[in-house]
Amino acid sequence: MTSGTRPGSSSFYLRPARTLVVALAAVVASTFVVLALRTPPEWPYWLASLVSIAAFSAPLIAAVVVASVWAGPGRVRSVLFIWRWSDIGLGLAVGLLLRALVELVAPTMGSLQAGLVELSMTDLVVLVLGAALVTPIVEELFFRGVIVAALADSLRGLGRTLAGILAITLSTVVFVLLHAVSLGAATTMATLLGPLLVSVACGILLLVTRRLASALLAHVVFNAIGVGLLLV
Repeated sequence: MTSGTRPGSSSFYLRPARTLVVALAAVVASTFVVLALRTPPEWPYWLASLVSIAAFSAPLIAAVVVASVWAGPGRVRSVLFIWRWSDIGLGLAVGLLLRALVELVAPTMGSLQAGLVELSMTDLVVLVLGAALVTPIVEELFFRGVIVAALADSLRGLGRTLAGILAITLSTVVFVLLHAVSLGAATTMATLLGPLLVSVACGILLLVTRRLASALLAHVVFNAIGVGLLLV
């Protein structure tokens, strides 16, 4: 991640093609984990969830680390650690808007609520932290911070606008497909609407602001409200 390959440049990565190869390997590895991982049925919910989250996230985090090392520490800072107050406003507004749109089409409350009754407090803590904080942060770092940014750089010869559109489109396809694989038989158009909207909106936020802060916050807000509705 970078504010430029040289002073004044708007590129994210020094070697975007190499970064995309690593990203592809991470997607394949995470997909394999989703398809192959089977936790013992006697495990408590919290332990099974922790193992699943860790196994799914590990390849994505590894790709983020590799990409960050290649980009250089100064460039990582400009995208990941620098934020403005406007990023908070954008993140909150977009997260709320996306959740409202999803709830209009496929309300979260009702059918899923009963499934949480028998969960212990530890189970609930893992559910909330995993779904509302860990997962969206990992996904934003990887899908927007690595894939969208590297695609936008790789395609910049087409012009910034077209490169951005293609980067968001391609990354969204991967993002939605990975969620579909994770959901398995439970996959419906309604369940994929959230990932679709989040991917497009957060991709736009990254490319417009050149920072991850607003995208990270929007995704966290979106997921946190969804989890909250499950607990009502």
